[in-house]
Amino acid sequence: AVLPIFLLSGNWVSAENINFYNVRPPLDPTPFPNSFKCFTCDNAVDNYNCNRWAEDRWCPESTRYCLTVHLFTARGDSTSVTKRCATGEECHLVGCHRHGDSGHTECVSCCEGMACNVDIPTNATNAVLA
Repeated sequence: AVLPIFLLSGNWVSAENINFYNVRPPLDPTPFPNSFKCFTCDNAVDNYNCNRWAEDRWCPESTRYCLTVHLFTARGDSTSVTKRCATGEECHLVGCHRHGDSGHTECVSCCEGMACNVDIPTNATNAVLA
């Protein structure tokens, strides 16, 4: 049997062209007043893969912020990105510190608002509570 193969022409949407800043508020009803969502991932290889495959769910009512932890090499190459909902107490860890034995740097940032944690912290200027 011969199966026909169809070639589709047009504009393909490349994964590299996803605009994570264009995240719109969800259409589903919120579970409680002032509820929000954060990009969430655990030890993703980089920020792009974290945001692309982030789980879409509401943050618990006990949280108020989106937390991002970025681990990277001395050359600035990401080795791990973790993002999640966080409490105010967890956000006291913001800032950067160097892991002496590995030479890696870990930067932590927190932000407030719907899907506000698009970017990753890379230095003391953006590893803040915003």
